[in-house]
This record gives sequence, C-alpha cells and structure tokens, in this order.
Amino acid sequence: MQVKRVGSGDLASTYCCMKETPLGVNWADYVPKSKEWFGANLGKHIDGYHLLDDDNVVGFIYWASSENALVAYETEPKVACIYCTEVLRNYLHKGHGRLMFDFMKSDLKGQGFKGILVDASDFKEWMHYELFLKQGFRVIREHAPFKLMYFPLMKESVDVKLIDLSYQPSKDKVEVTLFSNFACPVGPSMYNLVKKVALGFGDQVKLVELSGTFDSIRKYGTSDPLINGKIKLLGPASEEAIRKAIQEEADRFKPSM
Repeated sequence: MQVKRVGSGDLASTYCCMKETPLGVNWADYVPKSKEWFGANLGKHIDGYHLLDDDNVVGFIYWASSENALVAYETEPKVACIYCTEVLRNYLHKGHGRLMFDFMKSDLKGQGFKGILVDASDFKEWMHYELFLKQGFRVIREHAPFKLMYFPLMKESVDVKLIDLSYQPSKDKVEVTLFSNFACPVGPSMYNLVKKVALGFGDQVKLVELSGTFDSIRKYGTSDPLINGKIKLLGPASEEAIRKAIQEEADRFKPSM
C-alpha cells in the first residue's frame, strides 16, 4: 500500500468511491464530467491524495488550499480544506485511512501549510466527525448537523468564519435554486433530480440555475440546492424527499381558508 499526490496523469483513476454506489442511483453517470472538472481545476480548486494497492486506487482525500477552496467558510491563507475522503469497503479498518492522513499531514507540513480544516458531519454514512477525531482533529465550531474541525500543522489555531446563508428568493411563488458543481458526481446527479422534480410542479415553482463557483459560494454561503432560500436537502436525497420538501414550501403560498 502506498499514498501519492494526484497529478494530471491520475485523472482516470479519480472518484474510486463511485465503484461502490448504492443500487438504483446514477451517480456514476456523472463521473466523466467530474473527472473533466477535476483536470481543469487541479492545483487551484482541487488537489488530492490517492491510496494505492499496487496500481489500483482504493482510497482518496480530495482538498484545496483555503485561498481557492469551494467551501462555505473563510479562513487564513495556506490552510488545507478537505472536501471528502473515502476508503473502499474491503480496505476499511486496516489502518489505511491513517496511512493516507499521515502522508497528507507530512506532505502539507513540508509545503508550509498552517493546518487542515474539514466540515465533518453527524451522519455516520458520510464524512462522520468521529473519523476525524481518530486522526487527531478537534472540533472548533458546531453548526448542526456539521462540525468544523481542525488539525494543526504549523499553527495551533486559525481564524475561521462561517459564511452565512444569504439568498433571497422570490416572494410570489416557491423558488428552487440550483448551483452547478462537478467537484463530486453526486452534485450534478442531485442537480438534475431536483430540477426534474421542481419542473413537475409547473407554474407553482420558479427555477433558478446558477454556477457553483468560488464567488457564488462566498456570496450565497452554499452550493447546495435551495428551496425558498432554505437548505432542506443535505447530500443525496430521494425523489420523494425532494418532492416533499418543495411541497412544504408550496403549501405556504396557498391561501388560508
């Protein structure tokens, strides 16, 4: 087992997690677009480490430096911000995650990074905070269902400010706002599913489509789908859950009897 930094020659092996997608989801359909995005933004909006078993990528950590990271918080320059990390099922609980993180810590410290930030979740299935506690991260800010966590490299603490959600929707009908972002294949999958459900509501819903760029995240405080300016969906969601979330807001516009 070994760990290496992701280079331009490694794009074909990015997103190994898509080999283990649940049945009935189409996330893998968007992998080519995400690989294209990864290549176009490598070294700016995304960097990474791959865990290899011989020549096979079986785990990764994808991140970006704070100056260009697509995250809903602001911090000092030269801080690494983790987007996501994964180890394939057959390689879990064997110390491989620690191998990746140890490599990352050593490599980033050698580059003069102050520390590493991650917005971990309370969800066992996805970026759970306990994973990062095991790697020596500590919680510095809670904003349920997330915990902003930090691991010091060259600096014991850094200033961090969460970017407030600041999108103002229409007032005459339900507004569904979508941000295009290919950093993870789940993103465009959700984009298209939410769009499909929203269009099914006809003229009850106003659909707004924006680019999920560095500037838009800094402006609005999110790249997640918004329903009437609210984050009602976190991560992958079913068509039923999306429809229910939109209907809840549509009911607010119905005249009272």
